[in-house]
Amino acid sequence: MRQSILGIDLGTSSVKLLQWYTDGTVRKVKETYDGSGCESWIKAVYQAVGKIDASSVTAVGLSSQVGTYVVDGRDVISWRSPEGKEELDILRKEIGADVFLREISMPHPEIHSYPIPRLMYIKKHYGNFKTVCQPKDFLCEALTGNRVTDLYSWRGLANLETAQYSEWGLAYAGIEAGALPPVMYPWEKAGEVSNTQTGLKPGVPVYIGCNDFFAGLLGMGVRNEVFDITGTSEHIGVLTKQIIRDTKMVSGPYFQDFIHYGVTASSGASMDFCLKNFSPEADIETCIRDNPPIFLPYLNGERAPIWNPDARGVFFGISGQCEKCHLAYSVMEGIVFSLYHIYTQLSAEGRALVVTGGAAKNLTLNTLKAELFGMPVRTLKENDTSAMGAVMLAGVGNGLFDDLENAAHSLCKTDTVIYPTGAYRDILLKRFELYKKLYPSLEALFTEKENLTGGR
Repeated sequence: MRQSILGIDLGTSSVKLLQWYTDGTVRKVKETYDGSGCESWIKAVYQAVGKIDASSVTAVGLSSQVGTYVVDGRDVISWRSPEGKEELDILRKEIGADVFLREISMPHPEIHSYPIPRLMYIKKHYGNFKTVCQPKDFLCEALTGNRVTDLYSWRGLANLETAQYSEWGLAYAGIEAGALPPVMYPWEKAGEVSNTQTGLKPGVPVYIGCNDFFAGLLGMGVRNEVFDITGTSEHIGVLTKQIIRDTKMVSGPYFQDFIHYGVTASSGASMDFCLKNFSPEADIETCIRDNPPIFLPYLNGERAPIWNPDARGVFFGISGQCEKCHLAYSVMEGIVFSLYHIYTQLSAEGRALVVTGGAAKNLTLNTLKAELFGMPVRTLKENDTSAMGAVMLAGVGNGLFDDLENAAHSLCKTDTVIYPTGAYRDILLKRFELYKKLYPSLEALFTEKENLTGGR
């Protein structure tokens, strides 16, 4: 009988299942949530499992969005929600870098969905709560009856030296450790399937897994390369040998290495905007020759490197000759500029840019990235890398792979490589310099515009 490992990736709007068979074949299912509550996540998982070969599954690995919190198994605070902004400001003003490095093993980034500011908010507004968990923890309990978590899903509160929550961080947030799930390593067994509603065989081991970002990096097999994970938000960065202490980006532990990266807020929304209104591709040579508008891709605000939720999208320099193809090009160029803007803050080098996620097959985006970054762009045969990373962790946990490096060698395969030609880089760099000047010129106006309608 064929055997398989099932990776479950609980995303923001849907759950993705990747069933990897030991003969190398893959089967995938995606199920969209029919609501916003945590029960809709579990319902979607059950429906998705019903569409796979569940009888062959011998191990399950988990991955999920993080920064989303479930209070007492009912109330969901999304990673997109503003809760925690005031608490983040207080935290970063009161606490110095040395404390963060000692207690949470990393500098605390300007991200309010990290555990401490969010737990501070929950403590203040949910005074009688009993438990707080994240989506993967909730899913794990639904499958096995055990609510446990991993170090990396709670980064920003976990102390990597003790492999536990920071006692200081818990005390600062006013939270008892017993309110949170026990912490384990991602490749450890959380328990066994005990819920017959899942459609999985009772007794199948479930491995804890980790956050979707780290699982995605595992599923990419990144080493000496720049990673670019496209999606609702887009992560770009590199692995490093040590923490980058003084950075406006995010630097922290990543398994046996460290990681330095930045995250956009609106690249996915910008691409959706482009697909809905213009075109999924554009002729780069023709569009550049026609001097198209420059686009700021801040439709839902922006994280790195400007950290302004009030920023919004802008077309600059529209002429009477501008057509839909030019606007499509401008949107995609703006997305690439936002990534390159982060990259310039990282002081990073890489032999290639490895791209994955929903936009990884877009030729215009990849060509612009190759030209602007001046390095080959490598795409992967498997783009659902978070679910693949969950498979890898389960495979290491059940002994199928010796370690994560061995799993990556077996599972992470290249699809295409786009090489830079140098034909467009000079003009792209000039346009990028103009792009960088636009936000500072408009910064105060974004807030003024939001205040016209109360931010709605």
